[in-house]
Amino acid sequence: MKTKFLILLMIGFFANLWTAQTLVKPADFKLSGVTSYLKGKGYTIVEENPEYLEVTTKNNADVFLDVDAKNQVIYYSSNILVNTSASKDKIREYIEMVNNKMPMFNVVYVEEKQKAMFQYTFWIKYGFTYESLEDSLSEFGLYVGDALDLDKEQKILQ
Repeated sequence: MKTKFLILLMIGFFANLWTAQTLVKPADFKLSGVTSYLKGKGYTIVEENPEYLEVTTKNNADVFLDVDAKNQVIYYSSNILVNTSASKDKIREYIEMVNNKMPMFNVVYVEEKQKAMFQYTFWIKYGFTYESLEDSLSEFGLYVGDALDLDKEQKILQ
């Protein structure tokens, strides 16, 4: 009985080693590592640059991942065009409503480019795991979709 228990314990231990998440420290961070991980998980890399990535998530959200110069933060952003026939007041009301109802990210209206920019900050200053990055990226895409659904009459966003 003890032998079976020890064998099961050893199998569990080694299985945990193979599936354990690895902490990525800021000093070891490379955007190419994020690219490789996301490609391996089925994400589409639209554009890769030393400073940023453009990714299409599994739920078809286009997201830019920008890394700050000190490797402390990855900024997620997704841009949605604003309907040019929508009034500025209606656009501002919508942006304010989204920011109040969905505090997990921020929406900014960029008037000169006629777009709503959805932003999220993923901190890597003290380290992160690729799995936590993937989870937050997926959630960000879902939250952007939820925010788009708040435009019930579809008069603000295209």
